[in-house]
Amino acid sequence: MREITYKELKKEHGLSNKQIHKLDRKKQMIFGHALKMIDGCLKSKEDSENKISTCLMYVSMAEDMLEKNIFDEISECIPKEALN
Repeated sequence: MREITYKELKKEHGLSNKQIHKLDRKKQMIFGHALKMIDGCLKSKEDSENKISTCLMYVSMAEDMLEKNIFDEISECIPKEALN
């Protein structure tokens, strides 16, 4: 997923400051949970190969959740008339 800037969210997608703040808070929560899962995985008794693949899976899941949240927030700004 490419990086999306504050200006892009404001100007190109029409998100308000409140919506951007909400997205940022969700992002922090997602990354916080991902870090906890990765930390738990690294402390586990699994062998190194399994730890690496499990941690990469957690990172991928976090990125997918972030992307979904961004698309959901942007889609809320699209007028229903524009969807038809």
